[in-house]
Amino acid sequence: MDYFKEALEGKIGVVSGAGSGQGRAVIKLLLENGAAVMAFSRSGSKLGVTHSNLTVEKADSTDISSLERVAKIVREKYGRIDFLYNNHGIFSPSTGVLDGPKAIEFFQRNVVASINTVSVFLPMIREGGSIVNVGASPSIFKHASLEYAVSKSAVEELTRKMASLLRDRNIRVNAIMPGSVDSSKDVDELKPFSFPPISGRKTVSNLEVAYVSIFLLSSLSNGINGQSIIVDGGAQ
Repeated sequence: MDYFKEALEGKIGVVSGAGSGQGRAVIKLLLENGAAVMAFSRSGSKLGVTHSNLTVEKADSTDISSLERVAKIVREKYGRIDFLYNNHGIFSPSTGVLDGPKAIEFFQRNVVASINTVSVFLPMIREGGSIVNVGASPSIFKHASLEYAVSKSAVEELTRKMASLLRDRNIRVNAIMPGSVDSSKDVDELKPFSFPPISGRKTVSNLEVAYVSIFLLSSLSNGINGQSIIVDGGAQ
């Protein structure tokens, strides 16, 4: 029995930050397992994926009016949604410099963007729905800037707090915390489980992240709530 397909077929959801890499990988797996997806990103990239159940829009999660425009499309097309994938974030390497204005920008992109997206789409999420935020594994903080590490660390507490607030509505909130992601190979080159041994590896593939992501988005993970799942092959 294909449990992923059984759990996702006919479900409807929104994926933000869908421009490339792991966002694209998550979308491909969702579509292959029978879900319908509204995807959006700041670039509005078409992802190189064509599917009758995929709609792609251009939107910025730091701009409420931009999100409301996409929400209106979703409402008119589907009425309700079952899941929301918050794939937000910008990265910068460590510079040794403390930069307050840059920290504000990173909190806007890595934290506030997810709060905005949940607040706009929450009225459409069905009871029993799932929200997944994308944080980052602590394994990559050593070489990251202060503003990146601190803002991505905040995603873990953001997730716990959201889960607490939405538990009575029977909406689960979890986070996935990827390590360094190698997106050089498309998901079709790696399926179903063409992964190298984890020994000595410093990266994970976009497909490894995507499998955990769709598990958390689906009812297969119904017993998991308020958790942040690290996917870095044990690099930390």
